[in-house]
Amino acid sequence: MLKRITAVILFVITVFTCSVCVCADTPHSGGAYDIMSVANGIIEWKKSDVGSASDGFLINDKFLELAGTTPGDWFPIGLGRLGIKDNNAGYLAVIKDRIEERYKQSGKLSAAKATEWHRIALAVLAMGGDPTNIGKDSGGESINLIADGTYDRGKTTPLGRQGINGWIWGLITLDSMSYEVPDGAYYTRDDIIVEIIKQQLTDGGFALSGKTADADITAMALQALAPYYNREKSYTYTQRINKKKVTKAVYQIVDEALECLSKQQLDTGDFASWGTENVESTDQVVVALCSLGIDPLTDKRFMKNGNTLLDGILKYRMADGGFIHSFTYDPDNPTSLPDKSNTMASEQTLYTMAALWRYKNGMRALYDFRGEQSTALKKRIDDLKARIDGIGASANEIKELLTAYYSIPEGERRYVSNYRRLSNAAKKAGVDITEIADTTKVTESPKDSEETAALLYFSASDRKAADNLPAKPSTEQYVLVTSLLDKLKNSEDFEGKEKYLEKLTAAKAAIAAVQAEIDSINSDIKKKLYPFDKMKISDKKTVDGIVKRYNALAEYDRQKIERWEDVIKTKTKIDNLLRGIIIAVVLCVIAAVTAVLLIRRIKLKRRKKEAEMEELAALYKDE
Repeated sequence: MLKRITAVILFVITVFTCSVCVCADTPHSGGAYDIMSVANGIIEWKKSDVGSASDGFLINDKFLELAGTTPGDWFPIGLGRLGIKDNNAGYLAVIKDRIEERYKQSGKLSAAKATEWHRIALAVLAMGGDPTNIGKDSGGESINLIADGTYDRGKTTPLGRQGINGWIWGLITLDSMSYEVPDGAYYTRDDIIVEIIKQQLTDGGFALSGKTADADITAMALQALAPYYNREKSYTYTQRINKKKVTKAVYQIVDEALECLSKQQLDTGDFASWGTENVESTDQVVVALCSLGIDPLTDKRFMKNGNTLLDGILKYRMADGGFIHSFTYDPDNPTSLPDKSNTMASEQTLYTMAALWRYKNGMRALYDFRGEQSTALKKRIDDLKARIDGIGASANEIKELLTAYYSIPEGERRYVSNYRRLSNAAKKAGVDITEIADTTKVTESPKDSEETAALLYFSASDRKAADNLPAKPSTEQYVLVTSLLDKLKNSEDFEGKEKYLEKLTAAKAAIAAVQAEIDSINSDIKKKLYPFDKMKISDKKTVDGIVKRYNALAEYDRQKIERWEDVIKTKTKIDNLLRGIIIAVVLCVIAAVTAVLLIRRIKLKRRKKEAEMEELAALYKDE
């Protein structure tokens, strides 16, 4: 026992001595663990990974090369939900540009994956942008990621084309700002909810495929359904797994899924997915519980052998601050090594720490991007929760509490996390919940004073950066030019604005041309030089042409050419073959000339000898 206590004390000391303070106010931490310290460790690891200084931005130029991809969007979500200011403007400028370019293609962000819209929309929100108005399409219309990726997705491709993932993340994104679904939309909210709940398995959970619940998908489904947990509304639908017609409320489905997850949790506090213990599955469960207002560190359903979910997560933490996916090597996931920090594992743990930090500090859930509740509204909810905790059997008291609950704006009722206790008490006492819900008037709480948004200026440093651009910009200046141009377009008018607008527009066009050349070279390498071992001397002109184009690029741009070492090897091979042929030809010519000279010499000698014999014969002719 003494050894165990000593070990715990040493661990706590270690964690806190390694803590780095990100914000001035971090009122709570997760028990013996400093949540922000874990988050900071991940951020520092990623900064090192992308070559950013410890006191610099994580979202640097190298990082922004990945904007619009999974590893380029989830870190911004984690940063934003932790309240950490980074290069938000840079990300928004680049992602806007990337979205506009991808919208020029037939499939736009993706021909099949609706989650491309969902992930990018959430990242835009986290960085302070508006996904309903993010750039222009080829027709000059504003791009609305929420419409195109959720309620109108079915006009081009079914939201569920990629399975339950499309429905889950569609609902999460739709509720991220409580977006209104317009009349005439392809899907309603209820359409999406039903598509999710009808895929519940007989064990209570959810999965991408098969008949057994997967912790990841089950937890994600809970995240999507969390805003509807307090609703009394029931849905009648046919379960996909067994074709049975059932009628259930969302809270019943959620409770069954929670029970399923509790049974799946391992003694070490973590979860397994597809037979592999991993950190990401545990991350998703923590986010789900926080979304439902359940404390992941104290709820007894998720405490196994004395280990909490956070214990299950931290076992995957590496010395460099990052996280590994699993201690087991997965050949199907070769980038996830059991002894090296992994981007996907780290980014998911980062936003999980954000979810936990927000829950502990009484803030909105991870995927609820609305402005924080006012002080008055928080007090109403906290007071109501306290009264519900002490509820008795009196019908009058229950009616009073129900009235107080339904007077809260509908979108805020999800934060009355113990409402089900009140609901159960009402049903037991025979109180008509529907009647009270229909007759209670919603009362808004006073809002806290809001800060006036600061004006956007194209500063002296911005102008200097524009002035110092090279005459022939490379893709190295892409982030800078894109950010400056976006800022300039949205800034106040000033003398010389048009001049800077012209210069930056031209620079962006030049960079786009360089990028097009890079893409063209990479395409030609794949189409014209592959497979490399089949290249012949007749391909020399093609290879030399690509090498010439490569040499015309700036050093930074050359690094983006794929399989260049193979190109050089191929050129060397062809040049050597050609050199060998030339040498052989030269040798043949030399041999031929030598032979000719030798034959000529022999003939000359023969003629000389014949002449001498003729003279000798003439000399002795008369004898």
